[in-house]
Amino acid sequence: MLNKGIHPAAISDGFDVALKKAVEVIESMGKPVDLDDEEILIQNCVTCLSSKVVSANSDTLAPMAVKSVLRIIDKSDTNVDLNNIKVSMKLGGTVDDSEMIDGLVFTDNKVSHFAGGPTRVEKAKIGLI
Repeated sequence: MLNKGIHPAAISDGFDVALKKAVEVIESMGKPVDLDDEEILIQNCVTCLSSKVVSANSDTLAPMAVKSVLRIIDKSDTNVDLNNIKVSMKLGGTVDDSEMIDGLVFTDNKVSHFAGGPTRVEKAKIGLI
């Protein structure tokens, strides 16, 4: 455009007009999503995963992702702190072996040691409930 003799200020003004029109079009296309409608959230998640490497497993991963976020989100807020979600990978399994665990998972055997607990117990009695 500069080579055609258009003034830089006119080019900048044109980009500003285009930006405003693009924002207007995008906002008119958007639909509000109800956080209580889990099925719509899963469909949106499947759409997002379709462009990723894991797209073949989106039917397995999308519900897990949605449920994980819904567990930690404050529905009165517009954002979620994804640092509250931990993805832990273990060797030897497939994506189909994946599961969402609602709670606390110790992924390292040394966690009790760092918390001041014992690292070894001999002749321990273990009760399962």
